[in-house]
Amino acid sequence: MKEIEIILSMAGTIAGLLITVLTFIVKFIKSTKAKRAMEQIVKIGNAIIPYIEQAEKFTGYSGAEKKEYVMTKATQFAVEKKIPFNRVLVSEKIEELVSLTKRVNKREKDAALISPAAID
Repeated sequence: MKEIEIILSMAGTIAGLLITVLTFIVKFIKSTKAKRAMEQIVKIGNAIIPYIEQAEKFTGYSGAEKKEYVMTKATQFAVEKKIPFNRVLVSEKIEELVSLTKRVNKREKDAALISPAAID
């Protein structure tokens, strides 16, 4: 009877330890995958900055056409570097960068579109 209690106690301890170790391993793997994905997004984000600059020099094209140019270049970059390409995330990153440059390089026509006086 005493031996059964000892065996059951050890089995419970080992099961708890095993669950803890497996949980740690799963979280570590997820963290590593997330880190790798974020590093890839940063690489693509850094690569698209020159493409945005090139697209801004195009005259006679709409913002959507310029964005499509940048998306095409970003796709090519990802394929060349064998980086998984998430179109939605890259599109959001482009929007974020363009918005930032508009705030930093505020032009008079952009200010007129944003100003409260233009709303009235």
